[in-house]
Formats: sequence, C-alpha cells, structure tokens
Amino acid sequence: MTNPWDIPERHFVKQEAQLVRHLLGSGATALGRANYADKKGEYYTAFFALSVGLERLCKLILVIDYALENGGQMPSQDVVRRYGHQLEKLIDAVAAAATRQSISQNHNRPVDAIVSAIVSNLDAFADARRGRYANFEALGDPNLTSHEPISKWWNEVAEPTLDQHYQGTKTQARVESNARLIDQLIGGFTLVHHTSETREMMTDVETASRRTGQTAIVQKWTRYYTLTLIRWLSDVYKEIAYKAVYEKGLDAFFGSWEFFDTFLVDDSFLRTRKAWPLQG
Repeated sequence: MTNPWDIPERHFVKQEAQLVRHLLGSGATALGRANYADKKGEYYTAFFALSVGLERLCKLILVIDYALENGGQMPSQDVVRRYGHQLEKLIDAVAAAATRQSISQNHNRPVDAIVSAIVSNLDAFADARRGRYANFEALGDPNLTSHEPISKWWNEVAEPTLDQHYQGTKTQARVESNARLIDQLIGGFTLVHHTSETREMMTDVETASRRTGQTAIVQKWTRYYTLTLIRWLSDVYKEIAYKAVYEKGLDAFFGSWEFFDTFLVDDSFLRTRKAWPLQG
C-alpha cells in the first residue's frame, strides 16, 4: 500500500485545500464586518476572497470527478482551464458531478433567491469587465455605475435580505425608535457626513443610525446565506474525496476534506459565529 504522504500530488491538493479554506473563511468574516462608514473596504475583501475561494473549491471537486471518470488520471492544465471562471456554471457543474458520482450529502444545495443573488454578484465581480475594476472604469466615465460592486450588492442582495429579515419585524421597530431617539438627543449639535453603499449622502443622525441598524441585519444574514453555499460545497467535496480515496484508491486526496469540516456545522453556528474558519 502506498503511503499517502509519499504521493507528490497530495501535497499540492493539501495546499490548495488550505488556501481555499482560508479564502472562504476570510470572505465570510469580512461580510460580517462590512459597513458604509469605516469598513466599506471589507466588501471588497469579501468579494475577492469569496469569488476566488468558491471558484477554486468547485474546481477541486471537478478535478476529483475527472479523476474518478478517467481511471485515476489527474486532469491536465488544459482541462482545468476549460472549467472556466464563471461561478454559476461551475456550481452547476459541481451539482452534476455529485449526481454523476452518486454522492450522498448531509446538506442540500441552497436554492434560496438570496443565495442565487450572492452567486450572481460574485460572478459579476470576478469578471474584470463587470466588477473588480469598476472603480478604475468609472474614472473615465463617472456615470458608469451599473457595474459598481458595492451598490450592486446592496440593491440585489442586501435589500432582499432586509425585506425578508427586517421589514415589519420587532427589530425594525426597535432600530427606528432608537434612531429617532438618538437624533433627538444629539442631532442638533452632531455633524454627519457619510455615503451609503448606494452612494446616497447621509447628513443626519437619524438616517445614519437607521442604516447602522439595517447593516447589522445585512451582515448577519448575508454571511449566513453565503455560508450555506460554502457548507454544501464542502459537503460535496468531503463525500467525493472519500469516494476517491476509499473506493478508488486515489490517495492524493487523502485527508484533504478535513480542512472543510469547519464549515460542516448546523445553522446555529452559521448564523451566530462571526469569525471563520472556526477555531477550537
């Protein structure tokens, strides 16, 4: 029997798994920190880390699927390049691979509309023509706003999240009551000058306070929905890697699933834990 530690490919699989784990963890953590005031840059941290991390986790799964379909042979660089960079297509390919390999999953693929919007936004951000260079593009055309990642995220992800988890709730009543109260207390002598995620000026205490309360809801729930997608992909990876190792003897993937166990937790963790990957 071959010692897995003597297989050169295993070290590269391990390193890739470690990279992906921390990209996804840092991205999820950044989502829970991003706000309009002093941490707007965290949006970009999240978008970069999550778009790359999700792409690479999908490709790890597809590499295993290829090896299973081709007698243990690893895919060439040409094959990997053909997987492309579009998250929506990669995620669909992972779902097809899981079906093809008869993978038993403990967590189903999330189909919530908010998850779909998250994937669509990250997909757009990863495209240099539509997202990650939007600030530079706007320097030559200040009216070019349709591709601006943060406002796009707020309109397409945050607003539906607020519709579902904030509007008409006790939390909304509390946030708005507190915003009015703090405005009455300090609004007369407090200078406010902030720009929202959608580039609207906020110049009074009540508006800024209300947005701060809304942001807390967006932080919690967008992190949660993103983590449900990461959890499903981690589950697929673990099960397909298990199959590769224990049914087909492809020991290059031995133990690599352990790096994703941190995401295989129940909803209570996904909703409440703010720092990822989980420690201890």
